[in-house]
Amino acid sequence: MMIPTNPFGFSDAVLGAHAARSMMFLEMGTLVRSLPPAISKDDFPKAIVTENILGKPTQSSRKKSLRHLGELYGLDPTKTLFRVLWMLGHSDPDSLAQLCLVCAYARDPMLRHSFEFIRTLHPGEVLIRTKMEEHLEAGFPGRFRPAMKKSMAQNVITTWTYGGHLIGRVKKIRRLPEPHPVSAAYAMLVGYLTGLRGERLLDSTFAALVASQRSQLEAALSLAVAKGLLSLKKAAGIVEFDFPFFLTPKEQALIHESH
Repeated sequence: MMIPTNPFGFSDAVLGAHAARSMMFLEMGTLVRSLPPAISKDDFPKAIVTENILGKPTQSSRKKSLRHLGELYGLDPTKTLFRVLWMLGHSDPDSLAQLCLVCAYARDPMLRHSFEFIRTLHPGEVLIRTKMEEHLEAGFPGRFRPAMKKSMAQNVITTWTYGGHLIGRVKKIRRLPEPHPVSAAYAMLVGYLTGLRGERLLDSTFAALVASQRSQLEAALSLAVAKGLLSLKKAAGIVEFDFPFFLTPKEQALIHESH
């Protein structure tokens, strides 16, 4: 999958944060609960490193947390992906896990590759960690030693568990995600920013991150439309999305110029 980079907040990282951490959902939850919706990029180093809002034991661990969270999410409200995630996370904390999953997926090539394996599992099937290690090796051949591959497999598995695609504390079992209106709208926005439109967006990998069935997704999106989060029009077999609530006029102009 080709992912754009700036100005919307996508990343061109070769590996991504999952080489060292999961999507750090607990840390993101703490940030959303502790910091206000209106925030600047400079507020995050202050909160995480100086004030130790995440409760890390050392200065080094605080700085590593800041770096990894930046790799995963950008932590920059001037970028579309993070600004909308931050806004929606405050408005609907129950959707935060799926919001984080969609954003991390858009920014982390390792997580994107791992989803190819997750999607092969049937509901109720047990995930074998060594199979994930083999899949990561196939996607990034010869890059990592066995201990590192084990750690990375555990990281992506933790992320997919928080994101609703796996369940279980020790034995991980495939489950199908259930969409929230807010996270469904965000998934469509992120896919839209990559250039997907209409039916292709509804059937995209971004849709599969939050919903297991097209009917589920469309029901959640209908509720999102009722909340004013997006515009969705269907006529004569044509589907059109618009996101005036999420996008600034400048961002809308950039999208129209590129298409």
